[in-house]
Amino acid sequence: MTLVHQPTADRAARIAATVADIDTSAAIDNDFYRLWMGGPLPYSAVAVFAREYLARTRFTAVMVALSVLNTTDLAARVECVKNLYSEYGNGNAEKAHLVLLENFLADLLSRLAGREVSTGELTLEEPLPSTTAFSAGQRELFSDTDQRVVQGALLAQEHLAFAMLTRLYEGVRNYKPLWPREDDFHEACEYFYVHIGEAEKEHKREAVVSAAAVSRTEADFAVVLRAYDTFVTLTADYWRGVHQAVTAAAA
Repeated sequence: MTLVHQPTADRAARIAATVADIDTSAAIDNDFYRLWMGGPLPYSAVAVFAREYLARTRFTAVMVALSVLNTTDLAARVECVKNLYSEYGNGNAEKAHLVLLENFLADLLSRLAGREVSTGELTLEEPLPSTTAFSAGQRELFSDTDQRVVQGALLAQEHLAFAMLTRLYEGVRNYKPLWPREDDFHEACEYFYVHIGEAEKEHKREAVVSAAAVSRTEADFAVVLRAYDTFVTLTADYWRGVHQAVTAAAA
């Protein structure tokens, strides 16, 4: 039976099985996460991480918006819209994921520095060439006129996000003593809990469904998979650059 004759649920199951081992890729199993989770780092190193992560993440919602614009399949587009609505706080601007991230980074850096630090300070320096390369490659994938390429990139972005955020959160716990009250720490970590709890689980499911919707033939599936692999490689290169810069800043 060819893919075109398979129910969408069967195609989705095949795609889900294909991405199930994403945590073994260099985009997740890498030296940066081992460093980040291994213990607290000095302010200089955390500031480098914060700058590069913010530079990378500030475009996430834009990429999801592009996936809506550049996907013609109605079922796939509907799943992308659900994802986009979640990125923007389900209609609450204060809960938009980028806002939650900026609030957390400013809080963490301020506590480490012993003075108020704004995320605006992070944008005073240009991001690393590897971060710029990631953003350019990401935009190229999500701006592609072939919806299969767009959906492959979205599939990778959303599955990497869950694995990424669980590891980033584990590293953040190294800084928990900076918050005098445990409840304050957990409140500050809302960005992570939103993603680890429900949002990224839903985004992963939605990305599988939308990728399955455009994978009607073996040729379609191959295009989706190539875009997926390209995004994973871009992400691995990004974290390699971050690791080198953070290590240098910590020395």
